[in-house]
Amino acid sequence: MRKRVNYSVLFLVSLLFCSPFLGKASTRSVAEGEDNGWTEGYDLSFRDSKNNVLTLNQLKGKVVVINLWATWCPPCLAEMPSLDQLYQDFKSNDRIIILSVDIDGNLSASRKFMAKRKYSLPVYQLNSALPNGLSTTSIPTTIILDKAGKLVIKHVGGMNFGSQKFRKSLLDLSKE
Repeated sequence: MRKRVNYSVLFLVSLLFCSPFLGKASTRSVAEGEDNGWTEGYDLSFRDSKNNVLTLNQLKGKVVVINLWATWCPPCLAEMPSLDQLYQDFKSNDRIIILSVDIDGNLSASRKFMAKRKYSLPVYQLNSALPNGLSTTSIPTTIILDKAGKLVIKHVGGMNFGSQKFRKSLLDLSKE
């Protein structure tokens, strides 16, 4: 009985933290010509479980999909299978990079979480603060940058990464 109560409390607490995106998801698209040069002079970086650092400057010329998530977030967990499948389908495309970023920064726990579910998506943590235009208080959040490092979309809330429309848009961005 005590275990059930603990899991119930944990579930309710995670819902409280995830509540901003239980309603309608929000998406911010950037209009053509809008000044979104937040990457100028700012080098956002990520760290993987082997302590390798990856910077946005290293990824110029590639479309970058950044998914911010946590292991305790139900909407994050719901979208994870389609994100992992997206990674599987696009990992051989060197023009599209998918970064799964655990905001808790506990890469050991994240790796165990991914291995237990047999996901092959590599996990990163933030190695620097997100610039104001990308920061968020809600997860999951997906950020897509074009090949020049400019913000294309910031979507707060769960996504279906298996959508053919979404996949076509990524491919189109990678060809521009």
